[in-house]
Amino acid sequence: MLMSKPDPYFKLRPSPETPEDEICKCAEDKPVKLMGALGCNPLHCIDCNLEVFPESLPRDQILVDAIASWRRTYDAIDWLWLESGEYEAWAKDQLVDMTSPVNQRGMALCEELSLLRKCYYWYFQDDTAEGFKPITLCPACQQTLKAYGDGIFPQLICEECRIITIGA
Repeated sequence: MLMSKPDPYFKLRPSPETPEDEICKCAEDKPVKLMGALGCNPLHCIDCNLEVFPESLPRDQILVDAIASWRRTYDAIDWLWLESGEYEAWAKDQLVDMTSPVNQRGMALCEELSLLRKCYYWYFQDDTAEGFKPITLCPACQQTLKAYGDGIFPQLICEECRIITIGA
């Protein structure tokens, strides 16, 4: 049997469509999270964490374009952080600072999305850092975050700011 060689150019090719088993099957009224995930679709289910079909939202080309633009910017900063090079500290600062342009744009998009379907903004935490402990206060309003118990992993939430993040 002949084994095919892996495509050495796969990183330069378009991403394949999201596999069916990575698409949310939860009720359509479940809230969504706007989050960077280094994929094309930044809308994920609050419970199963899988992608939510963007078609589940009413069609609004201006909003779709704004979400895609935010995703490209967020992913660019996320990649700089992941590369662990000379831009790592700057990128991390942008991702954790709620006043950074990328977070401000994301929060504004969540507000707009919430008019269509309840939406939360995923707040970045570097859970790979040695001695990592999740935050307990909302990074925007400094109120105590509440445990969100319906997800597949621990998450903390601020209902007032519509922020969600990793929990303990």
